[in-house]
Amino acid sequence: MKKTIVIVLSLLVVLGSCKKKSSDAPRVSFNNRLDKQVTLSVYASMTDYANGTNAVLRKSVKAGEIASFEDVKFTAGKTYYMDWFTDDFYRNNWYNDAYPEPGTRVAFTPATGDNSYYLDPSFAGNSRMVFLADNDVSSSWHAINAYMYSASTGYVSFWSSLSESDRFKQVKVYKGFNADFNYKDATGKLANSSLNFKVQHSQNGYIEFMGADGKSLGYMMSGMLPTGAAPDYYSAAKDTVMALLPNSDYYYMMIRD
Repeated sequence: MKKTIVIVLSLLVVLGSCKKKSSDAPRVSFNNRLDKQVTLSVYASMTDYANGTNAVLRKSVKAGEIASFEDVKFTAGKTYYMDWFTDDFYRNNWYNDAYPEPGTRVAFTPATGDNSYYLDPSFAGNSRMVFLADNDVSSSWHAINAYMYSASTGYVSFWSSLSESDRFKQVKVYKGFNADFNYKDATGKLANSSLNFKVQHSQNGYIEFMGADGKSLGYMMSGMLPTGAAPDYYSAAKDTVMALLPNSDYYYMMIRD
């Protein structure tokens, strides 16, 4: 009889601990404050986020909907990465304000209990459409012209006077807030730099390359091109940008491959 009582009590302890463990799991919801439907994906690592692979969940969340996912088991204290955007990609959370970390725009770490995350309609601009068109995870760019710019002269091309080495500029931009910069050095030898960048809040596509010391190394930006009319040179093109690249005084016009 005593043996039976011990077994029953042991089962109760095991069942009780399992129940407690289940109740301690984070409960996560996403509040879509936009007036448009968004596509929401969540990844368990920055690598998967950057490559768009192995999503923990992927769902369309209606305008104004608070979506919760009881079938997804989140782990308390683990960092996840969310990716959301409207059908036109204009409203999205591809921002990393807290450079060099993705910050709460992308990364989130649920705690035990209820966790609510808000999809903010103020996260808007063309950076994602320009650099990650059609939900790509990267884009490649190459230089086709080089300019000097001043308020008095506007854009003046120096392309014809540049050497072949100075003309060779290629940049591959990745979703994970990093880029590969390919160029030729003074001897004409191919060289490469890995760059991190901050996605700026801007109507135009605008990423700013950042050094390890937190200082700006240059940028790539749409919206103001020599193809536009002076004096503002406005252009709605999303496949062409102006780039001030590291260690260069020229503004390179670059087109997407």
